[in-house]
Amino acid sequence: MLVLYSPAPLPLESANASSCPSGTGFRMSTEQRLVIGQTADAGAAATPSVDDHPLLSRRYKTWLVFVLLVASTFNFADRAIVSVLAQPIKEDLGLTDTHLGMLQGVGFAILYSILGVPLGWLAERISRKGLIAACFAAWSFMTAACGMATSFITLLLARVGVGIGEAGFQPASASLLADHFKANRRASVLAIVMLGSPIGFLLGQSVGGWVAAEWNWRVAFYALGVPGIIAAAIVWFTLREPPRGLAEGSVSKAKPPRLLEVIRHLWSMQTFRHLLFGSTIAGFALNAVAHFVLPFYLRGFGLSIALVGALFGMVAFTSNGIGMLLGGFGFDRLSRRDPRWSLWGPAVMLVLAVPLYCGAFATRNPWTSMAFIWFANLVLISYFAPTAATMQNIVGPRMRATTAALTAVVAGIFGAGLGPTLLGIASDWFATRAFELGDFIASCPGGRAPPGAGEALDGACRAASTEGLRHALIAVQVFFVWAAAHYVLAARTLRQHLFVPSAPPATQGA
Repeated sequence: MLVLYSPAPLPLESANASSCPSGTGFRMSTEQRLVIGQTADAGAAATPSVDDHPLLSRRYKTWLVFVLLVASTFNFADRAIVSVLAQPIKEDLGLTDTHLGMLQGVGFAILYSILGVPLGWLAERISRKGLIAACFAAWSFMTAACGMATSFITLLLARVGVGIGEAGFQPASASLLADHFKANRRASVLAIVMLGSPIGFLLGQSVGGWVAAEWNWRVAFYALGVPGIIAAAIVWFTLREPPRGLAEGSVSKAKPPRLLEVIRHLWSMQTFRHLLFGSTIAGFALNAVAHFVLPFYLRGFGLSIALVGALFGMVAFTSNGIGMLLGGFGFDRLSRRDPRWSLWGPAVMLVLAVPLYCGAFATRNPWTSMAFIWFANLVLISYFAPTAATMQNIVGPRMRATTAALTAVVAGIFGAGLGPTLLGIASDWFATRAFELGDFIASCPGGRAPPGAGEALDGACRAASTEGLRHALIAVQVFFVWAAAHYVLAARTLRQHLFVPSAPPATQGA
């Protein structure tokens, strides 16, 4: 009689119940035998089921996502706090605006992008849980160290330390989540962890501003840094390192490939190339808009900086948070019907954002403009989670952290770096064309007429500065359409590039 056994799962690394949260012990499922013309014996041998692994229990995975959300929140809060403390820092340490720009640019963004690659490479080779905990503790300690700075140099070095620490979080956390959740759930959980961005910016600016007002800017850094060190200890003591490929039932014990091999493999895939181009171009336009939208409202509508800051804090928190969740959960649901929706969806949203942003910058009513901005942010931000999830879904377990790091480098340098810079150049060019009283740059330093030059010149300078920025913000929207085209092209080959874990062959016996 021919007996067919269902394929046994690949061996999983052993895990004791004591190493996981209580109630998540390793459960054994009964092997099912499919026997032609006969029912399986009741006493069949027991083998472990992938879904019953303690690190895949709902309780543990919920805790994992919550802890990474907390880490992500501190990650973004420690970035946001500098912007709200910039003025008291400038006055206390005698800095210039150039110094402030370096603290948030060279001192953080560039190092954050570049150092992500070696830390992503490291995440393929050591415990990702340990790397996240170490990076979390490092950036929190350096955030607290910012409060002890006595000069520009010491503050810059502390900010460099923050950037180095935070660079290791995103690649390691993306890879860790991919080993706990299957491909059709990854965008959803990444969206939840990415909520750390709006929550963190709100926390950093609100807590930082309040503490600085009650005490001083140094105490504000301590208020975020010290709790972060405590939270890092929670990461270390409560999270566990899973086997690579656990969620897919194809545990990989092979050595991770070298960096150049990963780059060659990624570049060989048309899906990756177009997804990298699309996400970078979208990031270019997004960062350009994000850095200049507040100056636009200050120039174009004459609103106070306090009012604009408060309004946009709530606009960003609500619209970005809702958009992140809708993009993650919504496109995960659609991708179960067809995986290409993880790229079609972002393409549609990128195009829909264009008329909304154009409406926001074209209208002369500030409240109508903010309503457009709210919906535009919600629509646009929805591309984040499915993009990050797709990057993880097209590579194997031993390439995921490196892939996340490489894409972050390109997005950081060409997106976050060039976007605001080139939009500023475009704004000056449009302002020069709109100014009819001579040389705009010479006549209007800082976008205003020199003291004593007269109201007519000052009015002309302000009008040209406003219109220049308005036209630049509208012009940059074409990049969202360009990015959407790359997402559509990436979707054409997505099915053939999705990572499929190898399965052991069925055992046959007579």
